[in-house]
Amino acid sequence: MKKWLTIAGMLAFSASYSQNEFAATTFYNEFRKISTDAQNGFVLNKGAKKNAEYEEVTDEYAAKLHLSLADSGKIVYPVNGIPYAIYFFEPSKNRLKVDQRGLNLREAVGTAYGKLLYVRTETNVIRDKIFSTTLFYDTPETDDKKKALFKLSIYYLNGLYHLSFEIKGKPAGA
Repeated sequence: MKKWLTIAGMLAFSASYSQNEFAATTFYNEFRKISTDAQNGFVLNKGAKKNAEYEEVTDEYAAKLHLSLADSGKIVYPVNGIPYAIYFFEPSKNRLKVDQRGLNLREAVGTAYGKLLYVRTETNVIRDKIFSTTLFYDTPETDDKKKALFKLSIYYLNGLYHLSFEIKGKPAGA
């Protein structure tokens, strides 16, 4: 089952059950610094080289720039694709808790980006487990996944729900 939703605006979500832990100046400043660096080829954020987990990745590096509330991060250079920084957040057995954190992160990204963003969310149910991917665009007519500026994922792995966030970049010198 697939569902595509389009939400225009600054990602204002009125149904918030708790205070948004991402809604802080520290998060906004870190996000902007990482996002700007991504457009410059990850010059500041690219740390020590790591062993790539998957064959479709050319290189992986530790992320030197930290995103608030993220447990870890890395810079990924796919064989055929656009490099990106990916940050991972604390997993939970409680899907609703991870969903709420995902909503809070979406709202904070909209605020930190400072410009109109368009969101497309794809949700799949596999063996009673919900998996969702939210792509952020700067134009309403775009739906090419490769042209997304950011990607937020919620997925189930090893008995826990996980939240990750990608910031797409450009190759160095591009």
